[in-house]
Amino acid sequence: MRILFAGTPEIAVPTLRALSEHFEVGAVLTNTDKPGARGRALVPSAVKSEALRLGLAVLQHDSLLLQARTEVAATGCDTLVCFAYGRMFGPKFLSLFSNEKLNIHPSLLPSLRGPSPIQGAILNQMTESGISIQRIAREMDSGDILACERFVLQGDETAESLSSFVSLKAADLAVRALGLVQAGTATFTKQEGEATYTTLLTAEMAHLDFHRSAKELHAQIRALYPWPKARTLYNGQNLMITGVHGSVQDAGEQKADADIPVGTVVGKQKGKGIAIATGDGLLWVTSLQLEKRKEIDWASFLNGNQGFLGARLG
Repeated sequence: MRILFAGTPEIAVPTLRALSEHFEVGAVLTNTDKPGARGRALVPSAVKSEALRLGLAVLQHDSLLLQARTEVAATGCDTLVCFAYGRMFGPKFLSLFSNEKLNIHPSLLPSLRGPSPIQGAILNQMTESGISIQRIAREMDSGDILACERFVLQGDETAESLSSFVSLKAADLAVRALGLVQAGTATFTKQEGEATYTTLLTAEMAHLDFHRSAKELHAQIRALYPWPKARTLYNGQNLMITGVHGSVQDAGEQKADADIPVGTVVGKQKGKGIAIATGDGLLWVTSLQLEKRKEIDWASFLNGNQGFLGARLG
């Protein structure tokens, strides 16, 4: 078994590292280098950087047409393992592999198919999620399941912290699953239940509507951190709210006075942060960031913005 590993972001790095320790990884396919901050020098993907550190051959293409397929065929890889590569594989590309063609997806399929399952689990206030390793199929994320692992969500995860957690869990699961493939004992099961879908994250998702419930806003802020960061307006400037207190289960328990407009900054409390009135109760925020400024904790923000208490956001 000789593996082509396809992946791009940081979440896939531990899996690449683990597979290279336990199996033969013939090459790594990743997205092309992208311009850095303010259009400076091109920056390699996290997976490319790790592959080079491991001494693995790296393939980069903007599409998977004839040139890409020719280079992949020359690697002699018979097994494909994909984790957050960022492109769809067509039948001609998949036909290059005589062995299994697998995708690692951070949800319990068929729940949360699509490009943003980690954010989707947080936005939907789910109490459980997981990781699925599936056979790649023509319809997105619809393939039969080789292995899965469940885990409980506490309600305080951000997309960043949950991605870090998933990255380590996925590496271990991938090693176990590929061990079954190598031993010839892999068995697959069809997905059961109603499929749900996620969409690509966009900057438009970041707008905070304080008429919504505190729980919805709590989930939105966590799901959109570190990108694109949930935001509102304060004194005509974009204000990003980057941290919230406690778990989503507790959000909105404290009520604001009925005559206080939603979006009003109503107070502060040590150990909880700044309280903002929402559609059904108070949302306690712990870190904020004005546009073109650094992210800071709530107490430091109040020290630098004396008029913030009592202001109405949005």
